Amino acid sequence: MELFGRKQIFTDELNIDATNILPVLSEAFTIHEMNRSEIQYLFEYARGKQPILKREKEVRPEINERIVDNMASEILEFKLGYEFGSPITYVQRARKDMKSAGFFKRAIQKIFGSKESQIEDMRIAAINEMLTEESKSSKDLQLAKDVKTCGVGYRLILPKRFKTGSSVFDLLVLNPMNTFVVYSNDAYREPVLGVTYFPRSDGSILFGCYTKNQYFEIERGISSGSYHQGFKISPNVLGHVPIIEYINDFDRMGCFEKAIPLMDALNTTDSDRVNDIAQHVQNLLWGDNIEIDDEQYKQMRQDGMIVTKSPTGRTATLKYLECALDQTGNQLLVDYIKQQILDICSVPSRSELSGGSTGSATNMSTGWMAAETDAKAKEQIWTASERRETAVILSIIKNSDEVDDDISKLSLADLDIKFSRSRTYDLATKCNSLATLIHIGIDPLRAIETVGLFTDPQQVALDSAERIDKVLFPNDTPEDKTDDKNDDPYKKRQPDITDQPSQKSVSD
Repeated sequence: MELFGRKQIFTDELNIDATNILPVLSEAFTIHEMNRSEIQYLFEYARGKQPILKREKEVRPEINERIVDNMASEILEFKLGYEFGSPITYVQRARKDMKSAGFFKRAIQKIFGSKESQIEDMRIAAINEMLTEESKSSKDLQLAKDVKTCGVGYRLILPKRFKTGSSVFDLLVLNPMNTFVVYSNDAYREPVLGVTYFPRSDGSILFGCYTKNQYFEIERGISSGSYHQGFKISPNVLGHVPIIEYINDFDRMGCFEKAIPLMDALNTTDSDRVNDIAQHVQNLLWGDNIEIDDEQYKQMRQDGMIVTKSPTGRTATLKYLECALDQTGNQLLVDYIKQQILDICSVPSRSELSGGSTGSATNMSTGWMAAETDAKAKEQIWTASERRETAVILSIIKNSDEVDDDISKLSLADLDIKFSRSRTYDLATKCNSLATLIHIGIDPLRAIETVGLFTDPQQVALDSAERIDKVLFPNDTPEDKTDDKNDDPYKKRQPDITDQPSQKSVSD
């Protein structure tokens, strides 16, 4: 199967209602069916159902080893662990009460002295608590597996059906094989229709279609394949299409999709190498100038022997036929293919390094810097969809009667989405950096975000505000007084990696 990414679905209709929902749905579903077959192929490919398993061998068909070196699964698991191993959380995007004059000292004073800033911290912390109740980190990982495998993934956000805690919304991960989003065919390319459907046991299909203002429940017949004209309509009070489409890249391709031809070549090479071993064990025994009848020959052929006849007077010969592959050359080819696959997919190499390289040079040569660069780029793409999801969540909160009015005052501009790849490598250097940033006047929340030590920077900053305040502005007791002139903000608080360089870098 030739794969070049999933097709994005567009419609010329800018306003979808009861008069045009059926033709728009029918046209979009046709395009989705093409995407669906590719999505199914990619899911099966990642699970190990790859073309090599169907290979037929014409010469000596009894020796046909089919080996799957499932690098697709290896790449997928690395991407999920490296990019989504830590929760995605919300943090405060900016401090609104900062003044330009006397920035460093005034900013720190206002951060902890401003009631508005503290209130906003509490609002965002409340949103994060709701996300924790909804197990968002686990659902993000489930969604990311869809996105990384087939290039697209879908989330549905609805008001909570059964309220059991503080959360007022449900986060649902939808099957990409049964979900699609239709966009307007203009410069804005806004989502105008979100569809998820459920095949029934009798063969009929129930479609749930969301526009910004309405929800349609449409049934498709069993035999005719036509859509029933009578369908249910209810209002969508959110003002948003609650089905959010996430993409892996702008080509809508999975994380290993571009390297599939190389993976197929690797499977063929590995299978043929094992075939070579099997053929060596089952070598044909060749007999020359040997007289046997046809029945004997058939039996000997089944046992792995062939017979030829030579001119009269030739001596009979009996020996094995053998032509072994060059395993050294094959290993070079296998290593080359694997390295090409890792390079294309921005996955670090696990090969051992000989001494001589240190620090960033090692990270570049082993591919960790490429992996981090690719992860940063994918974050920006993910953030666009995450903001649409956040807009739906805030709309549900504002329309809910069970949420404190103060929390509902949050706007989309108040929130920033934080990706945390929690890394304890070079912990001393990061702690020194954090202490230095705070001592020179950098906002504590920004400093905590920068060093990347914590999965929830907003909560850490909120919990640590009082202690940081005491460190920066000690009270008048003798034991807490410090001499600002002698307290160098750039002074290291403990030894770190700069004191004793290592020849080998372990990437975080």
